[in-house]
Amino acid sequence: MQFQVQHSPVFSTLEISLEQNEYVVAQPNSMLTMTAGIKIAAHIGRQSPTDPPESSHDSVDPLESHDGVRPIAKPPKKHSWSGGFKSLLGGESFFTAEFRAKSDGEQVVLAPDSYGDIVVLNIEGDSGYYLTRGSYLANTGQTNIRTTYGGLKGLMSRKGLFLMHAAGVGHVFCQSYGSVVHRELAVDETIYVDNRFMVAFSDTVTYKLVKATESVRDSLMSGEGLVNRYTGPGHVYYQTRGKPSGGFLSVLLEAVF
Repeated sequence: MQFQVQHSPVFSTLEISLEQNEYVVAQPNSMLTMTAGIKIAAHIGRQSPTDPPESSHDSVDPLESHDGVRPIAKPPKKHSWSGGFKSLLGGESFFTAEFRAKSDGEQVVLAPDSYGDIVVLNIEGDSGYYLTRGSYLANTGQTNIRTTYGGLKGLMSRKGLFLMHAAGVGHVFCQSYGSVVHRELAVDETIYVDNRFMVAFSDTVTYKLVKATESVRDSLMSGEGLVNRYTGPGHVYYQTRGKPSGGFLSVLLEAVF
């Protein structure tokens, strides 16, 4: 399997070349083009029942300090109605689309639903990533993507009550709005990111919601309010634009669900 991101950073597409029986799982309605030897199957949730990963990280609360403790491995779950509803809660689709090659040399091209870059996350056995709401595009290999509960802090940070956690071995592709900036944080190195712009971050990174300034008045009147503080070690990916708001009611519903 080979892949290439083209036409970045604004009108990005993901081109994936597949050999016989290789497959990619993606968001529904993301296919731009494909060759004749690609078979499409729809599944509920994220986990493919035909080729499950050997191991994965369990979900932990990304909004609390991890204290250097890594998530505990837990067997991946197969497709289920509950998994589909959890995907909805995480801001994703109830179904996923599987594109599988019936012969060698097949190709599928995926296109995000927004104008922005595509982030390629390399998932290894000892690493994982949290994906923020709406950033998931596709995944390949023995990757396991689960919806995790983010708690009230996730609601207050406008990222919703749920996030997605990616672990296993393979690649996960994230869509963004605008260009993407990558920062690798050293141990105890800190960066503050406005809540609307985060795309993905390593599960080794400590995440905490804080005021933009020490003064509540300055935080509110500056328009910044609450921001996310990320402390390394690990990687963070954030986009250069925030998606336009659909109004107060839309923002409230997105934050809750």
